[in-house]
Amino acid sequence: MRTLAALTVVLASALFTAGCFDIEQTLTLERNLSGKAGFTMKVDMEPMVGFAAMMARSMAGKEGPPTAAELAEARKEMLANAKKSDAQTDFDKDRKEFERTLPAGVTLLDAAVKEDALKVAVNLLFGFDQVSKLATIKLPKKDGDPSEAGNPVESPFDGLKVTDEGTTILITSPPQNPMADAKDQMPPGDPEMAKQIMDMFKGLRVAFKITAPFAIVEQNAHRKEGNTLIWEFNMDSLAKLTPAQLEAGIRVRYRK
Repeated sequence: MRTLAALTVVLASALFTAGCFDIEQTLTLERNLSGKAGFTMKVDMEPMVGFAAMMARSMAGKEGPPTAAELAEARKEMLANAKKSDAQTDFDKDRKEFERTLPAGVTLLDAAVKEDALKVAVNLLFGFDQVSKLATIKLPKKDGDPSEAGNPVESPFDGLKVTDEGTTILITSPPQNPMADAKDQMPPGDPEMAKQIMDMFKGLRVAFKITAPFAIVEQNAHRKEGNTLIWEFNMDSLAKLTPAQLEAGIRVRYRK
């Protein structure tokens, strides 16, 4: 099983090359603003096989689409590289080290990693005494981790803001946007490569769910199921958001 620290390296590397992402954040609040928070991130690198094969052809001076044999070779090499890391270490030890870095009042209730060929999924569940502390969670990093990639799993609730307004509580958070990180890593002046990379985000899904016992004053959720507000974005809807809309993409005001 991959360690949490090793996983951040895997996912950060994925951001340099793009892939299919499914990210979901969940909040379950109590009246005193304690509760549980979940973070799930799935990365499917299968869409990268064709791109890797095309890059190999280009470096070899070849033109045209890759052959079936070249696609198979690219996939074989990607699978081999995925198995080369030292990630198969003591997960329990890594978890204990991570738990020591959590802010007071936040506990790691569960952590699981699932691997299937070129697919990796991480599921984290936290308990907290105050929801505002979630924004300070930082997952461990290994030496050489390219933090400039903006890997969302390094800070699973980055940007989450909880404002006590007296009689009301305002919760806002920008949606996770791995496309922005991929764009930052694109070589300038190469629109064809940029298009190919962005095409690999067609299956992107980003979701945020809040379940709370409070009366809702206002909210901009995409839908509501019982006491749960749900925001769900895809590649197209994220691309249409202005910087200001991204900053407060998730917004709800509750009456205490």
